[in-house]
Amino acid sequence: MAPANTIFAFGIANPAMLFWLAAVAAPVLIHLWSRRRYREAPWAAMEYLLAAFRRRARRVYLEQFLLLAIRILLIVAVVLAAAEPYLRPTVGALPLGGRTHRVLVLDGSYSMCYRPSDRTRFELAKDLARQIVQQSRQGDAFTLVLMASPPRAVVGTPALEPALILPEIDALQPMHTSIDLPATVALVRRLIEAPQRELPHITAHEVYFLTDLCGQGWLPRLAPDAMQQFRRQTAALAQQARIKLVDLGQDSADNLAVTDLRVQQPIVVPGQTAQVEVSLRNFGRRAYLGQKVALLVNGQLVGQQAIDIAPGQTATLVFSHRFDLPGEHIVEARADGDALDVDNRRFLVVPVRNRLRVLVIEGRPSPEPYGGAADYLAAALAPGGSTSLPLAVELAPEAALSERELFGYDCLIVCDVAQLSPAEAQRLDAYLSFGGSVILFMGENVQTERYNMVLGAEAPAPSQQSASGDGKGPPRLLPARLGPVLSAPQGRLDPLGFRHPIIQPFQGRQTALLTVPVMKYVKLHLLEGSQAQVVLAAPGGDPLIVEEPIQRGRVVVVATSADKSWTLLPLWPSFVPLVHEMVRYCVAGQQTGRSLLVGEPLGGTLPIAAADATIEVKTPAGRTQPVAGRSATDRVHWHFADTLQSGVYTVDVGSPLQRSQSFAVNVDTAESDLTHIGLQQLQAEVWPGVQLEYLATWDGQPSPSAVASAATGWRLHLMLLYALVCLLLAETLFAWRFGYPN
Repeated sequence: MAPANTIFAFGIANPAMLFWLAAVAAPVLIHLWSRRRYREAPWAAMEYLLAAFRRRARRVYLEQFLLLAIRILLIVAVVLAAAEPYLRPTVGALPLGGRTHRVLVLDGSYSMCYRPSDRTRFELAKDLARQIVQQSRQGDAFTLVLMASPPRAVVGTPALEPALILPEIDALQPMHTSIDLPATVALVRRLIEAPQRELPHITAHEVYFLTDLCGQGWLPRLAPDAMQQFRRQTAALAQQARIKLVDLGQDSADNLAVTDLRVQQPIVVPGQTAQVEVSLRNFGRRAYLGQKVALLVNGQLVGQQAIDIAPGQTATLVFSHRFDLPGEHIVEARADGDALDVDNRRFLVVPVRNRLRVLVIEGRPSPEPYGGAADYLAAALAPGGSTSLPLAVELAPEAALSERELFGYDCLIVCDVAQLSPAEAQRLDAYLSFGGSVILFMGENVQTERYNMVLGAEAPAPSQQSASGDGKGPPRLLPARLGPVLSAPQGRLDPLGFRHPIIQPFQGRQTALLTVPVMKYVKLHLLEGSQAQVVLAAPGGDPLIVEEPIQRGRVVVVATSADKSWTLLPLWPSFVPLVHEMVRYCVAGQQTGRSLLVGEPLGGTLPIAAADATIEVKTPAGRTQPVAGRSATDRVHWHFADTLQSGVYTVDVGSPLQRSQSFAVNVDTAESDLTHIGLQQLQAEVWPGVQLEYLATWDGQPSPSAVASAATGWRLHLMLLYALVCLLLAETLFAWRFGYPN
């Protein structure tokens, strides 16, 4: 469709052929050469013949002129057909005689991997992009953009030769992400503005969006101000260039996706049978009957089930599998059989541990049995109890915080330590960034203000994602600011509806946990903007146990003591399961950073001993890429951002650590909803008032003619060839009718 203010520009694709128009002189010369010559001779009857000739002269002249004109038009039609003239609709006036800069924007989201026939939408988009390049004029420039999240300029500097752009189109691969439409529009604008000074012969710009118009990406969920900015950007782009949208989507596209994969047990030990949950969702309009779902462990099929899933519904399957060997196991759920296979697979890394190492720091040692601050806690964590946790517990004095290598422990429990030095705080921060967890028990020795200052509770705003050991202030390691020591009122503890995972196992049981006497506790003040959660509350409503994810680990603060100086909890039967649940929750949280979505970066922290170690990442495609580590005072940070393909990424760290770690990167199944928005919804909700040309090229097969008209307008050479045939017939007919030779 052309906008109301469309102007049609005429051009010639092969102007060099116009030199052959000089051949029109040939029929004129032949005509003049073949004119009849007369010799005058006196003859008595000539007067009568001259009179008859004068009567026919005008008709003969018209017959000869008509034949001459037809023969000239024959040559003109042949030459113009070879020159390929075209008529191109132009929004506004474009200068004639210049060249066009064409920006090819290919939708690289994983919905473009949908296969409605023998080819995917992305393969069709590449075919059409090639046609646009091949059917463009000599001297036109091309830029190539892959629309993903984030978008990527594959060819950012305009290519002036098709041979420079076609291999890049051939090499394009879709990303397993959605699209970032506002960022794509901003990128295209920059690519149009950049070459205007370097390429003065470029007088027009065209932007081709080759996309399936999947609503998940084309209906950006933006705040009102951001949406207005996006629409202003698009309106400015429409002023700079002609926007052409090639729609490869379908109104009805069914799709089934594996949306979740998890192990019910937070910690798996060798010989344990784990329950693996697989969730699937039907995003289409038809039911999937007898859909087969397979479970693979380390690439081997270990189970298969079938299930019926109604349109728009979610279903869950549970598989049982026994993990016999320790180490990391790659679990994969697979549900094949539909036209989009990217979201039919989901991965999970399951570490199987022989034991969990726990270091307990004694802040108030005593020679008397159970006289120290951590004695009851160490006894509760000792192996041989009813818990299934494979614990290896070490009890150490306060000096271990500075002397021990903390990276080898899964959990660190600090009991009634008076104060921590800034150096010890930095070590704890490094330990948390490595994935460890810390549990802090209060007590009569704890200097709360010193804790607040050294552990960052007084910081105005938490910063959890960046490294803290950078000299810019203390790391924030506390989920709450420590207040004064209070005497607890009489009453029952408040489980807050048993919402938190640490307390959930106590729900529905005849538990004595809620009746535990608490005599004293430190008042905890949650920090504004933090992710801290209250696990258990004191009778007066003050938080008694608070936890928060910090760095890649977790920090739990217990406002009372681990011995019987402030509470009788260590004497209650609920003490052992409560402590075990805290450790279980902290250690299970280590796996949060091992399951990511496509586009989220991999990262981690290594001990400073690994400063010279080689770090390599093996991608799902089998490529190995080196990663540079960044050394800090007491740790080494590494970062890998190229996770635009789903699958398992393996990080290998060389000597002296010699360790390997796997990460599961899965697609965000929001893109699995293939709802097609269409032109009307696009213009109503996304680009209101934006002038564009819409081409629906998919009706079961691609339509090259539609793309050819998009690239060069309406080509007129076929019409000229038809006219040539008509002129040949007319010349033959008139020559026979007038009695002249052809």
